[in-house]
Amino acid sequence: MKPTDLNLLHALDILIEEQSVGRTAERLGLSPPSVSRLLARAREIMGDPILVRAGRELVATEYAR
Repeated sequence: MKPTDLNLLHALDILIEEQSVGRTAERLGLSPPSVSRLLARAREIMGDPILVRAGRELVATEYAR
């Protein structure tokens, strides 16, 4: 794996834990749009939505769990 892939995995781990792009951005010291781009990239790579909206939170798909 490339180092950028490892950073993406780290961000995904936090996204799944926090269930929020905003809270994930705060923890990573990034902007919410940057975290959204990371999520979009992960979705493309993995071919799964990974996190789906449920009200105001994001919920992990079965694949992501």
